[in-house]
Amino acid sequence: MVIEQKTITHHNKRVFEKLVMTTDFKRAPKYFAENEACFLFLTNGSFQFRTPNNVVTYSKNEAMLAKCGNYFIENTRENQNKVDNTISVIGAFFYPEMVKGFFEKDLSIKHFQNKFDVIKVNVEPLMKSFIDSIDFLLDNQSIVDENIITTKLKELLLILSKSENAASIYEFVESLFIPHQYNFNEIIQNNLYSDLSIDDFAKLCNCSTATFKRKFTELYQESPAKYIAIKKLEKATQLLQFKNKSIADIAYDCGFETIPNFNKAFKKHFGKSPTEYKLG
Repeated sequence: MVIEQKTITHHNKRVFEKLVMTTDFKRAPKYFAENEACFLFLTNGSFQFRTPNNVVTYSKNEAMLAKCGNYFIENTRENQNKVDNTISVIGAFFYPEMVKGFFEKDLSIKHFQNKFDVIKVNVEPLMKSFIDSIDFLLDNQSIVDENIITTKLKELLLILSKSENAASIYEFVESLFIPHQYNFNEIIQNNLYSDLSIDDFAKLCNCSTATFKRKFTELYQESPAKYIAIKKLEKATQLLQFKNKSIADIAYDCGFETIPNFNKAFKKHFGKSPTEYKLG
């Protein structure tokens, strides 16, 4: 649930935002929903950012840069064990036509080879100073005008391009809006042991659920639900060999939502409970 939200817009698109929300969620689609790139600085709490190929955890005072793409924001175990159950972020959003309009040079360069989808940004003193200035503007919007907005967006792009060692600001800006290319099989294998639903998998693969199921069955000669379930259980048998690993941790590591779900699926497949298997 959103507790506080302050937004600065430019041409009816949000460009800077401060957001405070509770951690009473499990997983949510990224909240920047167009073809924009996003910069986020976490002022409190933590979250996981799931890309098609990776899961990156961000904690207080860390910053994220995400290119356009399909992602999920997920809660963390750390948040579940804290008294303060809020996440606070300051964000900036970059839109292709808006950003390209800031620069006189033609931004058609596509040689910048920093092939990322989501990265952690080095919060150096210059970046921290910039974030403080945006926080101030969000709290004092009466002084904000178009010149300040465009100047601040340009400033952030320049700082980011330096932190990512881009050859030029032009190459860096162009790279933000070239979607990262994913391999279907890699997306499946890199998320096998999550608790993603079939619909979630389809979103990460940027296709409908029906198309996802068809492509999956063609590739693996098995339905997604059955293939994924078997792979999780196979991993569980490997982890059960470690005597110091609890059933709860194994269930979590294999992507089962609850321990009862894990116990039920394991016993149905192997004829004995995880505990019996571990002892046997």
